[in-house]
Amino acid sequence: MSVNNNLDQLQGIIGRIGGDFLRTYIRAVVRLVAAIARNVANVWSGQGKIKGKIIYPLDRVLARLGRIPSAPKPARPTTLPADIARLLTLLCTMVNEAHAKGVTEEDPQRGRKVRAFLENLDFGEIMEMVEGSDPFVLRAIETFNEELWKYPAKVGTLVATLIPLINIIIKSVREIMVPIEQNIGPDLLADIILSLVKGINGEDSAKLINTSLEVLNRIHTGSLLLGKGGKPLMQIYLADVLKSSLPRINPKLVSKARVILSEDRLSIAQAVADAMKDNPSITSSRVSTMGTVYSSAVKARTSKLKVIEALEKESLRDAFAESLSDVDTHEIAELINTGCRVINLANKLKPGFLVNLAGGIVDSIDTKEFGETARWLVTDLVQAVKPLSSTLMPVLIKALNEMLTPQAGFESCGQAEAIQDLKATLVKVAGGVQ
Repeated sequence: MSVNNNLDQLQGIIGRIGGDFLRTYIRAVVRLVAAIARNVANVWSGQGKIKGKIIYPLDRVLARLGRIPSAPKPARPTTLPADIARLLTLLCTMVNEAHAKGVTEEDPQRGRKVRAFLENLDFGEIMEMVEGSDPFVLRAIETFNEELWKYPAKVGTLVATLIPLINIIIKSVREIMVPIEQNIGPDLLADIILSLVKGINGEDSAKLINTSLEVLNRIHTGSLLLGKGGKPLMQIYLADVLKSSLPRINPKLVSKARVILSEDRLSIAQAVADAMKDNPSITSSRVSTMGTVYSSAVKARTSKLKVIEALEKESLRDAFAESLSDVDTHEIAELINTGCRVINLANKLKPGFLVNLAGGIVDSIDTKEFGETARWLVTDLVQAVKPLSSTLMPVLIKALNEMLTPQAGFESCGQAEAIQDLKATLVKVAGGVQ
């Protein structure tokens, strides 16, 4: 009974919509029907003189009915694409004419239809429909898959179609860019592209950024206000999702996936290396630009630092004070402590792991090449730093001296023993001179 009632209501609504449309646009509908009939009649009458004479009275009636003046047929035959283009042009013309009239600031009818739409639309029913669609949608997908995979050849053909489609897209993009490459100079191309940047409204962009940041701030603030036990609501909800999903994830598959991804990255790197070996000019071009690229990165960082340097001293002082006050030194220390505990735990569980690891690396190093690198590298670095030695060395020596002679109460037994060993070594190196 309820279904029949709903169908009756649906038919009534559709009837009202159709009636409202006809009442509102009856004249336009009549003109449209008359124009369609007249066009069909003209095409039929053009197939012979007798047909033209027969259809002439009907053409006059349709012209009067649609208030379309009788006009000679177009000199050139028209086509569907041409008519569509003319239709779009005409619609744009009509919209532009409406825009030229301007927008009335105080329009009592503004929003009337939108308001009527919203008042009669039950969003609760929509939400209930979406929430209840889950099993039906899944069942429809399941049925589609069952029927689709009964024809594996068609599935294979569909997948294989992607290959020529990708190639067509690549060729099409290339064809689109060829005229740009061949016919447009760099100045004109840059002017066209950069005009997009110039045309962006800075004020509207700032408003969008401010609104987005305010929304983000409100979400964060609301998460803190609705949180429980010192935890924001986002953390609580996200933890619930992860706690319900992680136990159902196969850890063996996770391990395999990590290995697969690492091996795929290796395959990509080796493929690039193999290709570049056969094209040494590409490699040399990359090497030749390393200096320019690095210089640009340095200039970018320098520009950022100069902005900080240009701040007023009071503003910079307050900014530094606020920034340093927000640094959680306890958490930094806890990070170091936790790292040390983990490393110590690893050493207890597998003693000597670092020796084995480092020893394996050192045993594989070419001592001849390493020695040659150390000789010239240290020599060149010393020569490069020498102009700074008069300023740098006194500071380093004083700092080392202060570390070797700590104040009372800061010296441990181990430190005292280490200092004595260092003194003995220095005496031995100096030839026994005290």
